[in-house]
Amino acid sequence: MAVNTFSISNVQAATGFNAEQLCKAGLALAIDKQPRGIKATSGKSNQRILLSLKDGNNDWDYRCDVNRGNKTIKLEARELKRNDKFLGQAIRYDVADAKRSVKVTMKKRKGSGVTSESYTARQLK
Repeated sequence: MAVNTFSISNVQAATGFNAEQLCKAGLALAIDKQPRGIKATSGKSNQRILLSLKDGNNDWDYRCDVNRGNKTIKLEARELKRNDKFLGQAIRYDVADAKRSVKVTMKKRKGSGVTSESYTARQLK
């Protein structure tokens, strides 16, 4: 009996989460909301994800780009007053637990250090 072992790179593992799920995780961390309150839809080119709060009336409140190469999420708010340095930073993500969870990390709004949160695939659906 032969047993084959192999490893999956983190970029390959990240394919367990689609761009919409990664964007929901990043926005949930950035605005301190639960992911279930965020609606995500793919843009025309499927490169850009449009995010809105489920109770909002706008077409989109935030735009999101996922860079799988360097594992970052970039958010842009529709309203200019919401586009501050805090939101403009790159949010890092790391897929863990055999593609069942993703950890997102960003700098804290006040003070030094970072804040992070982990979400399961089920939370991001």
